[in-house]
Amino acid sequence: MEKEIRNFEIEYKFDKESGIIEGRAIPFNVFSPNREGFREMISPEAVEGVIERSDIFLLYNHDKSQGFLARNNKGKGSLKIDVRDDGVYFSFKVKNDNLSNYVYERLLDGELTETSWAFSVNKDGQTWRIAEDGVDERIITKFSGLYDFSVVDNSYYGIADTVGCRMYAEIKEERRLAEEAAQKAEEEKRQAEEEAQRQEQERLEQEKREQEEKEAQEKEEKLKTYYQGIREQYLK
Repeated sequence: MEKEIRNFEIEYKFDKESGIIEGRAIPFNVFSPNREGFREMISPEAVEGVIERSDIFLLYNHDKSQGFLARNNKGKGSLKIDVRDDGVYFSFKVKNDNLSNYVYERLLDGELTETSWAFSVNKDGQTWRIAEDGVDERIITKFSGLYDFSVVDNSYYGIADTVGCRMYAEIKEERRLAEEAAQKAEEEKRQAEEEAQRQEQERLEQEKREQEEKEAQEKEEKLKTYYQGIREQYLK
């Protein structure tokens, strides 16, 4: 599956003495706003077994060329990841380098308030449904990979990237084709029922004709027998 990116506005927590920053990367059971005709939600089971086999970088604006703030490689490293009831949280200790200091200062000033994550979804790791208000909903139940968490300048959870939009377009096309197939099947069923009714009517009419012919023949045979009896009596 292809990589997707989603953003989420959060409140970062700071421990100035230790230099540790904490934030939530992935929210559970929270629907995104309606974007491009659909909204989506991450189920807690989506991350089960994924973090332990993923190499996850903490980046700034998903730009690895700048270096990285922290890293968690298959559950180990300077990027600490904690799965809680309401989502996936991360924490890291600020390093003394240009990128870390730049991001740290902007976080302290409240200029950075959002986090983002890059992921891919298993082929069977999602379901689509239509909500009561008519909006399509995508429920992600299994990631195939987590690639990075990022502190980002702007945007928020729910802005759909091209992968998500294309996937939604594919789902709509599949739904349209399914509806057309269902309509075609219904029409074929109707035609088959009408044909069966027509054939049954023809069978009944044929049986009626055959019965009438049989009764006419029987009547004719009785008349022949009657007149034959009269003739024989007359000849005697």
